[in-house]
Amino acid sequence: MKDFFKRALPYIITAAVGLVIFITIICAKKVWEGNAQQVMATLSDACFVPGVLLAGAGLIVFASNGGAFDMLSYAAIRFFDLFKKDCRNNKYKDYYEYRQAKKEKKRGMAFMLIVGAVFIAVAAIFLIVYYQIVPV
Repeated sequence: MKDFFKRALPYIITAAVGLVIFITIICAKKVWEGNAQQVMATLSDACFVPGVLLAGAGLIVFASNGGAFDMLSYAAIRFFDLFKKDCRNNKYKDYYEYRQAKKEKKRGMAFMLIVGAVFIAVAAIFLIVYYQIVPV
């Protein structure tokens, strides 16, 4: 049972962040003051925004795991090492050593992509309902 909660915790936290964004948008647009058409449009928007933010963050982590930002982060580390007192005592000797160390430390991103996709799917459902309500 502990293993289940350990695996589910990132999903729960990510969904909670998405719900906070969702509720913030709902309150900002005052969903309770509109007709059914406006409510569906607002609910669709309020689900789409956290979905795109979470899925986008997952895609950035995916790109980072693939090494897209390794050269930039190595350059930043080397730049700030110039301001240290002991400049000779660096953690990484060269870029190859840094890259090998980064390959071992991959971050999970599936939970962000899945929760983001669920929010986008719910937004699509609200959008379909919205278009069913709108008179042609």
